[in-house]
Order: sequence, then C-alpha cells, then structure tokens
Amino acid sequence: MVSLRIILRLRVPAVVVALAASTAIACDDGSMPIFSCEASNGRKFIELCAASPPSLDGFLEYRFGTLGRDGQEKAVELVFPAQREGSLAQFFGATYTSKGVYTQSVRFGTGSHAYTVFTRARGSRDEGAGVEVKARASGKVTTIYCSERPRFYVFELQGLLACDPETPVGKACIR
Repeated sequence: MVSLRIILRLRVPAVVVALAASTAIACDDGSMPIFSCEASNGRKFIELCAASPPSLDGFLEYRFGTLGRDGQEKAVELVFPAQREGSLAQFFGATYTSKGVYTQSVRFGTGSHAYTVFTRARGSRDEGAGVEVKARASGKVTTIYCSERPRFYVFELQGLLACDPETPVGKACIR
C-alpha cells in the first residue's frame, strides 16, 4: 500500500487519497471500488468495481465473496455481469429520500434474483448499508449488512447508469 505521506507529498486529489485508503478487496488493476465493505463480521465482502476512471465506455461489476483470516479475498462467489463490455446498461442507480431516510443505491437483476447495493441515513445517523437480495418469485428479501461503514462513491456513476424506476419514490436518478 502506498504511504499516505507520499500521496499527500505528491498532491494527489483527495478522492484518489480516499480510494487508496479504502479497502479494495476484489477490484483488480485498472478498476476502482465504487462501493466496498466487509460483511458478516469480516467473513464476506460486497463490492462494486468500475473502470478507473468511470466513463461511458467503461464497466461496472458487482462482486461478492469470502474473506480469508488476513482480510484479503479468499473466494469470489458471485460476479455480475459475466462480461464487462456493455455492463453499465445492466445496472440502475438512484439517490432519493423516502420517509426521512436518504438512500443511495445501485440495482441489478440476474436470474431469479434482484440485488440492490445501498447505503441509508436519517440526517447524520447511519441507517445501514449492504446488499438486499430479492427472490423475484416469492418477493422474499434477504439483507446482508456491512460490518463496517462502507465507502460509496455513487456520484462517480452519475450520467453513466439508467435511473431506477423501482424505488419507493418511483423513478429516481443519481442526483
């Protein structure tokens, strides 16, 4: 890991410093974490990886998996989509307030399930973050919460993802 002192001496923009300091568990070279957290008390990870820098000809990828005892990626259990090319069109992004709770989210569907990566806050109080997995047939929702406060750079995806028509407030975009 590059020393923070060296990064600051080079006068790298703050967002790059924040990304370098964040836990990038599964994102590979040439990509950056848009969302990243440990879940299930450090046994799992949830991550959205984007081309670095994010752009219309880039990609977005969801990754979920198991962490080893050292906190590093042990096994990737789910990667969506299978191909990076054209992947931005398979995701929806939104920021909205409903019943006093501000939400940032990225949603996608694959097979019989829909996934929503999210953070929620009521004022300055954190209301949780993680991924909701909804079984399309039954409507049952399982939520895997982050064990730590995640970093979510959702605004890096503004103008790159379609607005989400399936939010509690109707169609919402990243604004």
